[in-house]
Amino acid sequence: MIIPDDQIETPEVRSWQGLHLLHFQSSSCSQKVRVLLREKGIEWTSHPVDLSRDQHVTPWFMGINPRGVVPVLVHDGVVHAESNDILEYLDALPSDQPSFFPQDEAERRIVQQDLILEDSLHMDLRNLTMGFIMPYRLARKSKATLTRWETEGKTNPKRAVEVQWWRDYARNGIPAATAQRSVDAHRDVFVRLDERLTDSPWLIGDRLSVLDISWFITTTRLAHAGYPLDNHPHLNEWHARLESRPAFTTETSDPRPMQIALNAYQAYRRFTKTALRDVTDL
Repeated sequence: MIIPDDQIETPEVRSWQGLHLLHFQSSSCSQKVRVLLREKGIEWTSHPVDLSRDQHVTPWFMGINPRGVVPVLVHDGVVHAESNDILEYLDALPSDQPSFFPQDEAERRIVQQDLILEDSLHMDLRNLTMGFIMPYRLARKSKATLTRWETEGKTNPKRAVEVQWWRDYARNGIPAATAQRSVDAHRDVFVRLDERLTDSPWLIGDRLSVLDISWFITTTRLAHAGYPLDNHPHLNEWHARLESRPAFTTETSDPRPMQIALNAYQAYRRFTKTALRDVTDL
């Protein structure tokens, strides 16, 4: 989707020439876009937006994307939002690399269904990320921040849902029952993907597609949370092949200091018997 000019209150972006991406390193939606950019060999200018420091709700950023979410693409002064729309837009740009999007109606149906399914798992992915990857003290939002978000997003129903989720998280963390539901939701999908990969190297046949990018982000996140991908042999082998591609590994890696903090947190969860395998039926 294109953000209308009358909603853009940070006028400087209208003068930006070329491709500019506002993104956060650990954002799954940002990672999808960066993988496609690298795989397609498209040149772009990086504008990091640190979600951990609430830079996505500053007046400057909200003046670019009123929804306050990353990634945002600015191409010759035109502002694009919504990661899946950005992926499709980028794929259509001139490139020496083949398209990552559907080439016929059968592929189009598969991609459309899968992207809707992947998007429907957004909150389950967040539950497992915030419950079993990110340390609680780093992830939770302050009361002041949530109050500000609530005020700034009065006309945005999605922001109200976001605020309520963070309030619940601040009070309860991620309860075991919630973790189990999120594990079950992903496991059901992984079984289906594993079956699809039985006789096919990639998710829509013999070439990489936007589906491989999207589901790789999900499987990577789940693996980091402690989900055993080797329960699904074909999916696990597919994941390993994608890990060997620099674009996938580089754009889904956290900065070194963050990796150290996350590894320490994972060790703590295992030591206290509160890791994902300890609180679910994995």
